[in-house]
Amino acid sequence: MRDPRTRLAFAICGATIGVATTFALAGVRAKSRVEPKPSGDAQEGAQQPLGPSREEPVVPPGVRAKLLSSSAGARTYQLVLTPGTEAMAAIGAFVTANHIEAAHFEGLGACTDAVLAYWDPAIRDYRKTQYRQQMEIVSILGEAAPTQGDGPGLHAHMALAFADGKMHGGHLFETHVSPTMELVLTASPNAVHRHFDETFRGWLLDP
Repeated sequence: MRDPRTRLAFAICGATIGVATTFALAGVRAKSRVEPKPSGDAQEGAQQPLGPSREEPVVPPGVRAKLLSSSAGARTYQLVLTPGTEAMAAIGAFVTANHIEAAHFEGLGACTDAVLAYWDPAIRDYRKTQYRQQMEIVSILGEAAPTQGDGPGLHAHMALAFADGKMHGGHLFETHVSPTMELVLTASPNAVHRHFDETFRGWLLDP
């Protein structure tokens, strides 16, 4: 038979081991428990997705527009011009309304009239031709470089296709959209301007 003191020592040792085991298991459970993360704005430091809707463009009459992307200060817009809209005036108004300092645009569509031209060095001016019929806009390409004295600083060329498949193109002065013109315009964060060249009597790009 064990001595009473020995039995007491064993009892105390067993109780100590039991308590230690209980605390150890509780610690394991606490570590393995996954704390729920707060959602939405409640999550501290959470970055919300930067969607185009956060910077909707200002749209002048005759223009529908959407910001497609924005990266490193550059913004790309989808522009759709409605029937009867004069394209050059609408594009210029969009550039001005959205404080764009330099841009490139390109697109296609159709129109009911157009004034195209080529620059004649003999007279140091443009020779214009006016077209009045339904035409396909095979392409329109242009730059915007807002400059004091030259407004939005547009320079655009356009290629037109006629009903018989023949094409004409040149420097674009004016065209009225019908039924649509679809453009992609990319605005640069870096300003570009034009200067008036006395030799050519025109506003030339000055990067």
